[in-house]
Amino acid sequence: MSSTTTLSAESSEEQLSDDSHDKQQRKRKHTSDSDTTEDGTDDPKKKLCMGAAKAAQDGDQPAGVQATPSFEQFSAKSMRMMQQMGYKAGTGLGKTGQGRVDLIETSSQKGRSGLGMKLNELNTAADQWDATMEKIEIPEPVSWLTNAAACADDPGITREQLDAWIKVGPRKLTIDDEHRYCEEQILKQILESKSVFNNLGADDMRKARSKSNPFELIKSNIFINRAAVKMANMDAMFDFMFTKPVDRKGKPLVQDGDLFYFADVCAGPGGFSEYILWRKGWHAKGFGFTLKGGNDFRLDDFTAGSPETFDPYYGPKDDGNIFDPANITGFADYVMTQTETGVHLMMADGGFSVEGQENVQEILSKQLYLCQVIVALAIVRPEGHFVMKLFDLFTPFSVGLVYLVYRCFRSISICKPNSSRPANSERYLVCKWKLPQTDLIQRHLEDVNREMFNSRNANIDTLELVAEEVLREDATFFQYLCDSNNTIGHNQIAALLKIAAFCKNRELAEPRQQEVKQQCLAHWKLVDAMRKFANKGDPDQYVVKICKDWNGLTKDVCQQEKKVCRDLQQSFPSAYDWYFVPIGNVESNGKNIRTILLGKGGKEVYRFDAKQCSWMPLTDIAIELPSGTIIYAEIVRELQGEGKSQIVINTLHIIDGLVLGGEDIRRLPLRQRMARCQQFARALNKPLKGINNESTNGSAVTIQIRAKKPYQFLSIESFFNSLEMYKLKTSLPRLGYRVRNLLDADRFYVPYGLLFLREIKPDYLRTLSKTSNQFYFFHTKLNKSRYPEQFEHCEAETMALFEETYRSRLLWQWETVHQVEPQFDGERPTNSVYRVDFKSYIHKKYTQNPPNT
Repeated sequence: MSSTTTLSAESSEEQLSDDSHDKQQRKRKHTSDSDTTEDGTDDPKKKLCMGAAKAAQDGDQPAGVQATPSFEQFSAKSMRMMQQMGYKAGTGLGKTGQGRVDLIETSSQKGRSGLGMKLNELNTAADQWDATMEKIEIPEPVSWLTNAAACADDPGITREQLDAWIKVGPRKLTIDDEHRYCEEQILKQILESKSVFNNLGADDMRKARSKSNPFELIKSNIFINRAAVKMANMDAMFDFMFTKPVDRKGKPLVQDGDLFYFADVCAGPGGFSEYILWRKGWHAKGFGFTLKGGNDFRLDDFTAGSPETFDPYYGPKDDGNIFDPANITGFADYVMTQTETGVHLMMADGGFSVEGQENVQEILSKQLYLCQVIVALAIVRPEGHFVMKLFDLFTPFSVGLVYLVYRCFRSISICKPNSSRPANSERYLVCKWKLPQTDLIQRHLEDVNREMFNSRNANIDTLELVAEEVLREDATFFQYLCDSNNTIGHNQIAALLKIAAFCKNRELAEPRQQEVKQQCLAHWKLVDAMRKFANKGDPDQYVVKICKDWNGLTKDVCQQEKKVCRDLQQSFPSAYDWYFVPIGNVESNGKNIRTILLGKGGKEVYRFDAKQCSWMPLTDIAIELPSGTIIYAEIVRELQGEGKSQIVINTLHIIDGLVLGGEDIRRLPLRQRMARCQQFARALNKPLKGINNESTNGSAVTIQIRAKKPYQFLSIESFFNSLEMYKLKTSLPRLGYRVRNLLDADRFYVPYGLLFLREIKPDYLRTLSKTSNQFYFFHTKLNKSRYPEQFEHCEAETMALFEETYRSRLLWQWETVHQVEPQFDGERPTNSVYRVDFKSYIHKKYTQNPPNT
């Protein structure tokens, strides 16, 4: 944990005070060609005039004394011009001196609230601001509240208790008396401070807020909006528990080879998600739920985090309305089906405009709080985390909801990150390590929401979720919540008064903004840069950027696959060197291609034309790949249903990979590369959804993505036995390879051959010792054998790189159905290879001495 930096406003009080402003004004006034002194005059008569004017302004004008106008603020040049036009001191302008004698008063109007309007409340508030009230701490202090009852792995609350705690009554739309969970004076001052700005123009308010906020220069950094920066702030604030979650023993929650699953709820346009995707890359898969329309996810505007692994979903009603119980259930089912045990992290950033009703924002948001909590309890996996935006926490409903959440997690923290503007009511509830058994509270809250949803137009409302005496009996929770409300409220009042001061005096400035920005970015591990769209260049330039050796690989990737010889010993000197995958098409033409693909982000995908040795844009089909991706893949015609009702669904099948989302894997062993491709495909694959022209998030229907499952050479009979016979729409029944889908119906495709991929470098043979029954490596050119332990770096010396596997690949093409029959002794073409050939070869060479595995 880095040390805390405290920046006090005391050091900058002089720059921010009104007196300092007056001094600076006087200095600026007398930088003209006037010969006056710093205080504005050398003339005793002028000093007398100034004193009289000052007395008149202060209300100390002696009776019977006429105040003499003060013109000392005019430059000598201005006075000369006026004298040339006939002006005489003490008289009015005009031919006969008929004009006004006194000065025109400077306008004190603020905003566009009407000429001459006096904002007495604003001025009073501005005078209350004291710069010493503001303290800036980087990083912010974190206070956790531990759930002492969590040892039993469940909240320890019965359904009877939950039902008894509920209080229903007439809908309440006032908050000024809700001081049971904070100091009464704090609540009163917050409401009064907010009301100060009721008559102020929005533009003036924004300007003063921006100038007064020490953290304002951070803005949105490299992301789509400021929400992303808030998540970066909180991630660092809590030791990166959001992007690097660990269990209670400190071990990672995300195991090697697994994906990091997260959900972003009520969060358009998607700043939270962009931060997570920027930090985790394609290893994170996100599920989004938000209202469709103007506040939808804007995935096409992501520039920092790649959105290809983010999957927006809007519920069975397809509107993203989280209040609707059917949408909550639909989203939960959608997520749980694809993640097995739920997400590692759920983020909720719900909010809506409350213009003119800022003081009751908490009451207006109560059902939003409730529904976001229900979703979290439904989809966050045990030991997972949850973070939710809240506003004020004064009403019994909100406090009771936080209490129930506290009982469902092992620890909670209520925080106000520095990146959240200090004058607003925003704060975040951070929940760590969800308990395994929270279903009972989840179902109870679902019932509460269903009742609220069905009676949303009635005057009856749920006022309390937990009885006040229960909250007070848990003294630790009660005190924690009160302390949080008082601390955040005190800081909010100070920030509101500061804005008032900056509204009153537009010359005030916050001198610490640049220093604060640099400290925060360093602590949050963010780059000091602005958001920009990458200039990717043409494919030939782009591919060299992500794979510097590409030009040296073109000779290898231009080669066509060789055919398997009928003499299998010649093609496969050692069966232990090879894996195979079924392929879905023979000829690479039209949509059905098998080639190298280049992804530049989104749907900008190119295929490598081996004949022309160049990249061609993929236009026949829509594929989404993260930027910095080079894979070897094929488009397969997957079939759903049988007979006349059968439909064709094109799908991308990854065979092998070079670079996955900027991660170079071509030097990994084949099995590791294929495992990484499996993970990559799981992150990218999204269930098919209906086409909706009203979609606003930039997504369109793209084909699904899978990675081939590799089979060891010696398991070829097991592979054939797993195939099933399917009826085809346009031809005779054929053996099909079944592919399972999590949400959609299962499909199959008809293999047209097997593609064999070499795992061992071409100069080596992986061989089984007959005496020790252990594997060793035989170098064919050096005629030398070594066991793995005899290598200094066995994998690096013996395992084939991507280009070596690609160059040596072999294709066994099925031209007739007889080739895959388990027993066939009829006539056949001389060079054709049959399934029975593989059975004979394996039985003769490898069944007598099976290896130890």
